[in-house]
Amino acid sequence: MEMWSLEIFFVFLLALIPVTLLLAIGYYFQLHHYLYCIVLKLPFPNQILIRKHISFEMEDKILLFADMYLPVGNRTYPTILMRTPYGKDSAEHNYPLIARIFAGQGYIVIIQDVRGKYSSEGIFRPFLDEEKDGKETITQIGKFKESNGKVALWGFSYLGSCAWLTTPESSPELKTIIPINCCQNAYMGWIDRGVPYLKDILMWLSKHHGKTGRIVSHEEVDKMILRLPVLEFDKRLEDGIGTFKTWMYHLHSDEYWRTFSVSQRRNEIRVPVLFMGGWFDRFVNNTVDDYIKTLGVHPGGKPAASRLVIGPWGHIPTYNFPFADFGRKASFRRQFRAMIAWLNHIMYDTPYQKFPVEYFMMGLNEWRYSNTWPPEQMRFRSYFLRSEGNANTFFGNGSILSSEPDNATEDHYIYEPENPVPSLGNRMLYGNETDGPCDQTPLYERKDILFYRSFPLVENLEIAGPIKAVIYMSSSAVDTDFAVKLCDLHPDNKSYYLINGYVRMRFLDTLFEKKGIERGAIYRIEVFLGHTAHTFLKDHRLLLQITSSDFPNHERNLNTGRSNERDSEKIKAYQTIYCGGDYLSHLILPVLK
Repeated sequence: MEMWSLEIFFVFLLALIPVTLLLAIGYYFQLHHYLYCIVLKLPFPNQILIRKHISFEMEDKILLFADMYLPVGNRTYPTILMRTPYGKDSAEHNYPLIARIFAGQGYIVIIQDVRGKYSSEGIFRPFLDEEKDGKETITQIGKFKESNGKVALWGFSYLGSCAWLTTPESSPELKTIIPINCCQNAYMGWIDRGVPYLKDILMWLSKHHGKTGRIVSHEEVDKMILRLPVLEFDKRLEDGIGTFKTWMYHLHSDEYWRTFSVSQRRNEIRVPVLFMGGWFDRFVNNTVDDYIKTLGVHPGGKPAASRLVIGPWGHIPTYNFPFADFGRKASFRRQFRAMIAWLNHIMYDTPYQKFPVEYFMMGLNEWRYSNTWPPEQMRFRSYFLRSEGNANTFFGNGSILSSEPDNATEDHYIYEPENPVPSLGNRMLYGNETDGPCDQTPLYERKDILFYRSFPLVENLEIAGPIKAVIYMSSSAVDTDFAVKLCDLHPDNKSYYLINGYVRMRFLDTLFEKKGIERGAIYRIEVFLGHTAHTFLKDHRLLLQITSSDFPNHERNLNTGRSNERDSEKIKAYQTIYCGGDYLSHLILPVLK
């Protein structure tokens, strides 16, 4: 038996040798994009030339440097521009491989270091110079002898923001953009209606504000953000001190943010856009909003060619969540075929017949197609909160989410800023394995979370669209926060994060910004959880969590009514949630027929 096992083992090793050798040769000769094209079922790629460190001179004489990947041939080609603060040679971001894939399909690809980063001259000021520098770069690309005068911008996150900033009153050379996991309004990416996404801000500025990137650990930042006051964090930042303070002093979407956002200039956008986002990405709600409103400001819904694609991805769409497997169809890498088809349609005028909206239905793990978002067959359905007297414990009967309202009841809990509820399940940029559909079991023992469950479902419940909770509450504090989270509760009592929303009471209305709220008074708050598409399977249950913190995703509220950024003093808040009777707290779901 042992001899047979050894023989099988050696046969297996021998079988691996050709595959390993092929991969090694491919990587050595920089041919691994050929393998990707085979896997992605793309046409066999062209040969590629690479020109390193070409310069673009801006109007103020600053030089921005880039690498160019060109198909081998005696004709002109359209260009894909990627503008990055992360280094044009970045292997971590796979820029060289991505450039080879696109170039192999008949595109010039230019990867440019933005102003003040890596090889480019100047001073890096996040977002502030990207519109001007981007438009000047596009104009110069149109004059290249290898260029046919058509340019597209492509990229994730900050690269997507660079793309958006070129679209208002764009250069005639710009034909389309493919922004992925980003939004038109930078404020939305860093501030949640007055509440800073604290850890993401600190991580990003610490890692990427300097001339080159630096290594910053999660442990280092997690230790930093526990200290108060918040505005003294800058003493521990090596780079980004000025930007951090500026953002903390601009917690509202004011003129500062409008200088580098395009959401208020949508009527100036003339190019079709391939919008791409992930259900567990920070920017997904804004991606959906941008898609709907960009179409809406143009007569007749133009630019009509725009399209929306949303998959079950986080901010890094190739990351595999430890608590969920959405299947091979969900792989982001498969989207390269769709992106190339879109580019070929715009740049080479090839046929393109697809639905305007493509979204991934989680739970059933399948792609769906629609003419609109939300889907036309969606109808809103309410689930009412009903207290059973022990909502702040998961175990036992708990409290109910019911299709019918009930008599007046109350639930209570205490929020202590010293011990905030951890962000277990979120849409963070730097979630450190807490992002996405995370297991909620570690939260079950906490007494500062209210749990409301539906009865087991007798059939699948499909939802697709925006989710909102209407909550009636009061507090002992003059300012405090409320966090609402929707989860999928499985028959084994494990539950997994789906979506959440956050409200700071002082920002409910501009009147509350300075004077806060009245202690003990009952307020009606609407908490927007966001957009998603998910199927709660038969015998599963809805699980709604209500608490007052989501840390470190959101900055803690100190409950004093004074500045949460400048102060160190913090107090407890005694919170009450009202259910039934005159106070019909409820969850509103976008249910498909």
